[in-house]
Amino acid sequence: MTQASVTDLVASALFELTAGQAAFSRAIRSLEAALEQGVQDGIESQPACAVPPSEHRRAHRSGTAPKIASDPELQTFIAARVDRLTFEQIAAEVAQHFPPARRVGKTAIWEWWKKRQVGG
Repeated sequence: MTQASVTDLVASALFELTAGQAAFSRAIRSLEAALEQGVQDGIESQPACAVPPSEHRRAHRSGTAPKIASDPELQTFIAARVDRLTFEQIAAEVAQHFPPARRVGKTAIWEWWKKRQVGG
């Protein structure tokens, strides 16, 4: 190989690399623009909320509902006794009349009674 042919090959390779680098730069810019546009479109196209977020949060209750609040029969049973027995006595009667999965303790009865007094 002659010096001229090596120089021509290096110059040609350099030209090709420069063109490739420019093509990569354009591709990267296009991808970045497409990504940014996708993010903006995704943010701007959120579904409309029928209920204001604060109202939704106010209505949301985490965890499971208290046993008494979700069991009308248990509520009636306790309400019939709450004016004449202590919470501990009511809990003992609940334990006698209901299966273990539906039993509640004196603290749960007191909390249910307290909410009922407040109107909640």
